[in-house]
Amino acid sequence: MNKSIHKKFPFSIIMVLMIMTGCSGRSESAPEASHSNPFQGNEQEAESMQDQDGSSAAADSLSESCRDIFEEAARSKTADTLEIISRLVARIGESGYPAVDCQNQVNMVNSDQAVNFCRQAEEGKNAELTIFTAEYTGGVTQYNLQAEAGELSVAKSYYHYENGKLNQKSTYTYPADFWQYTDEGYLLFRGSYFMQDYYVYTLSDVSACTALRVEPLDETCREMNRKYILPIGYGRNNLFLEDWSESDFGRLDFYDLFDKCYPWVHGEEVPYKMDDNLGTGAVYRIPEEEFAQVICPYLQISLEMLRSKTTYFPEDHTYEYKPRGLHEAESGDVPYPEVVDCKNNPDGTVTLTVNAVFLRKDTSRAFAHEVVIRPLEGDGFQYISNRILPSPDNCEPTWRRARLTEEQWKELYSH
Repeated sequence: MNKSIHKKFPFSIIMVLMIMTGCSGRSESAPEASHSNPFQGNEQEAESMQDQDGSSAAADSLSESCRDIFEEAARSKTADTLEIISRLVARIGESGYPAVDCQNQVNMVNSDQAVNFCRQAEEGKNAELTIFTAEYTGGVTQYNLQAEAGELSVAKSYYHYENGKLNQKSTYTYPADFWQYTDEGYLLFRGSYFMQDYYVYTLSDVSACTALRVEPLDETCREMNRKYILPIGYGRNNLFLEDWSESDFGRLDFYDLFDKCYPWVHGEEVPYKMDDNLGTGAVYRIPEEEFAQVICPYLQISLEMLRSKTTYFPEDHTYEYKPRGLHEAESGDVPYPEVVDCKNNPDGTVTLTVNAVFLRKDTSRAFAHEVVIRPLEGDGFQYISNRILPSPDNCEPTWRRARLTEEQWKELYSH
């Protein structure tokens, strides 16, 4: 039986926190990574203040050539699946345009056009490029890029498929404050544009960060990423942010891993939630068997070691569990992982080299790390180790927020 203990929080502090959260700004990052929408950092489209009936010739052409894919996706409610997105990217390519999906899960078609554009732009030549991203929302985004004397201008339009055609929902034009074609094969650009509703709320323009993978990736790397790395990601855990191994688990947070792995075992999110009252601290006692059956399939760790890395109560064989609360919320600006190399080892393990793509830092390699995986029978696997590859250019995980210590928790909730 799970036991829940609640502590009250001072009303005055609750009011301060409500005011603070009410004044938070807009983030360009997507929600936490998942199987259906794994990437973090995709720009969210705003409602257009311009003529929504306008449509480019390119979008009109795609309405016809991609009609069957859009209709099938709408009928079967599969617009957000990789299979539909892959077909859509390929079909756009048949129309002669470069195209990739907005989450960079599919190799870009007609990428030679994008490469040529980037090379000419780097040389300060005048160049133009129209490129599409297939969205997981049943539409496409069109980027018209214009380079002149090393500067880049962006015209961005989002089209949603409805009533038998791609209808323009938003369009914005802005100069790129920063752009780069990276060594990792990414076209990155960032700029800002005015949107009245957003400005009233934040007194600032909308910041647009875009990353388009131009160079292809080996499909095995993509499969390994989707299976082993993306479901964990870099948000609300430190599995890929710390050096550790089976002989030394270092500073791994096993409670965060419990949150991440629970859906894999039980097919649902962790049921031990924070209280509806944000000023109330919740504490649960989770039976040892339940806690271990979530962690142990994915890490080769003894029960003794697991107990030493957590708060364990031997008298009733339970683990203490405190859901992440308001004070442990992380920034929404989180990189997303991309496996760029895969090596099969003689002992049957697999070493993956992973780059962290971080739009907010304008880099397709915020840091790199090596993850060793032990495949098991069926679809099972275990994480063996993680090692951050040293580099003077590595970014600090500024989004990361550790859980409260026991002393911090008592100070906040024991009044």
